[in-house]
Amino acid sequence: MRRIVLVLVSFWFAMGYAQMTTIKYEANGSDSLVAQNPFKNFIGEWTLKDNSWTQNWGGATETISIPYHHTVSTSINTANTLFSIIDGPQPNGHIFWSYNPVTKTVNHLSSFGELRAGVGEGSVSENGDVTLKITFEGEPNDTYRIYTYKWLDANSYHMKSVQHDLSDTPTGLLYEGTFIRQPKEPLGIRTQIEAVLSILDDNEISVEEQLKVYADDVVHMAPQAPVHIGKEVLGQYLKQQRQYGEAKMTHRIVEIESFQDIIVMRGEVTGVFYPENKAPSITFKTKNLFVFALSDGALKIKKVIYNNTPLE
Repeated sequence: MRRIVLVLVSFWFAMGYAQMTTIKYEANGSDSLVAQNPFKNFIGEWTLKDNSWTQNWGGATETISIPYHHTVSTSINTANTLFSIIDGPQPNGHIFWSYNPVTKTVNHLSSFGELRAGVGEGSVSENGDVTLKITFEGEPNDTYRIYTYKWLDANSYHMKSVQHDLSDTPTGLLYEGTFIRQPKEPLGIRTQIEAVLSILDDNEISVEEQLKVYADDVVHMAPQAPVHIGKEVLGQYLKQQRQYGEAKMTHRIVEIESFQDIIVMRGEVTGVFYPENKAPSITFKTKNLFVFALSDGALKIKKVIYNNTPLE
């Protein structure tokens, strides 16, 4: 299974490029329709500004942090549709909007998690603001929600959902957040990087297996350690680290930028170190910067630098 993951890193690079070609072919000529699409402002990738989300599901209204939210929105092959995929923290889901150019109506379908299916309709203004009235499975039959999507500028919009009863009175249940546009990533790159990071997090595989995701001339810079250049030197360092104990950790992507032949990823790691001498475990958090390059058809780690982050 672990070898399959390694193969998939190479596979996803090939598939990402193939999917991009297929989409352009199947939507042949649709690029010229984007300017006519009433939802064109939403096309792109989005995340929550400052990870901030305000909600009330009954009781007090609270503002919480939701990191790693990721929304991808795209037109399909007409001037009147928008399809959005929402991933990150559960519940994940998707939204489909269809605009009727005759009635000027926006039709909404959505599905989140196992139960939260939404159906509704609304309108879109000339500047791209959208207002919708939606009913949901999992909420009382005598309620509905009003959604407003208001553009703050070309790269940010505010979304708010307010529940109402049949007398059109707000019930107090709501949620809202501001979404900001993300720099465009090449199709499939995020999946490839996540596959590489999952190998770094896997304590059950050998150092030799983990070294396969590094370039031969990798430059590795760890805190309070000399610079390790090349896979052989890095391998010696990683084996030495394992003698001190076991680190159970999780890499997360913060942002990705592509520069032709290389890809730069900023991320973070959270984890717990369990010393070999049975001393108390140590919780840790680091921030990192990875440089990836394509080698033999697969994405490999070219350079990495990281340092410690104070625990909150």
